[in-house]
Amino acid sequence: MRDEVRLLGLVIEATSADMGVSEVVQRVANLVTEATGSDVCFVHLLDEERRCVVLAGATPPFDQQVGKVELALGEGIAGWVALHAEPAVVPDKWQDTRYRYIPALRGEDYASMVSVPMLIPRGRRVVGVLNVHSKNPRDYGAYDLALLTQVANLMARAIENARLYQRLAEREEMLESFATRVIEAQEQERRRLAGEIHDGISQRLISLWYHLLAAEDGANAPDSDVVKRELAVAKELATAALEDARGAIVGLRPTTLDDLGLGPSLESLARSLPVEDVSVELETVSLPPHVEVALYRIAQEAFQNVVKHAGATRVELRLHRDDDGVRMVVADDGRGFAEDRSGGSANRHAYGLLGIQERAELIGARVTVTSLPERGTTVEVLLPLP
Repeated sequence: MRDEVRLLGLVIEATSADMGVSEVVQRVANLVTEATGSDVCFVHLLDEERRCVVLAGATPPFDQQVGKVELALGEGIAGWVALHAEPAVVPDKWQDTRYRYIPALRGEDYASMVSVPMLIPRGRRVVGVLNVHSKNPRDYGAYDLALLTQVANLMARAIENARLYQRLAEREEMLESFATRVIEAQEQERRRLAGEIHDGISQRLISLWYHLLAAEDGANAPDSDVVKRELAVAKELATAALEDARGAIVGLRPTTLDDLGLGPSLESLARSLPVEDVSVELETVSLPPHVEVALYRIAQEAFQNVVKHAGATRVELRLHRDDDGVRMVVADDGRGFAEDRSGGSANRHAYGLLGIQERAELIGARVTVTSLPERGTTVEVLLPLP
């Protein structure tokens, strides 16, 4: 009992320390091995999106394999435990059909094992799996199972908190970056509008003023053609100035969203592309105004990327609602690019995808970008709905 209390105290101390997920996992793995009299401990964390468990911590020398070993959900004993959220006591793993041999983990050196899920109590949600192995045949008893279960549940809470903190930090960093980019974009937009007003609307209005003066001066002249000619030019200038003003207003706010809604606005945007073949499939969806604006701007940025970088001959735009939420897809058959598997952001910056990602984050949507050189690019935005 004293050893159990000591172990749980050390685990609580480790999980409460200001450490990242990998450090917590590594320290607890060492503690569990010692406390249970086992020879090695592996900690696998669940990757929900990829539906697999990934080795996140292990006692030496297997700590060198962290991040390199993966099991699909349901594969191997660890995958089975993660899928079913139930522990597995295996006195002889070679007789267990669930066991999968992994050369890098030298399974031939170990005879028995026990695997327990790391559970969040609410909803019994699996965070990962805790495994201990013994070189000699061993029947792990109820005491070992209960002790490992307590340790696993403590780890689950610590890992969940660490992940939430990491996500919060990433979100704050993204929001800060987005705020900076918004300010920069606002300043650029102000300069652009100032230039358009000065070079376009203002110049046309000045010319209009001079032609109206000329018409006024010619009003008393015997040649009435002068007045007609000056008024005709003034009319053309007024029309052009009005078109410039409308263009500037549309640049600030897509009025079609207010007048027609998201679907027709997206279709109008797609049909305006200088691309040979444009396919549009839109389903009517009802969303808050700020979400519609965000999706419209995301599509606008995606189309700009197509025009600037893709060299595409075909573009597809799809918007529909399914069981997961509202899904918007922009796909092209252009030159594409090699995706950065290391998680870097070079490609996202180069193709203007960072702005799309940031806009999506602000409305709680997820962005998936799929691309291959000379095979085109697909940008998918999924907005989960209650």
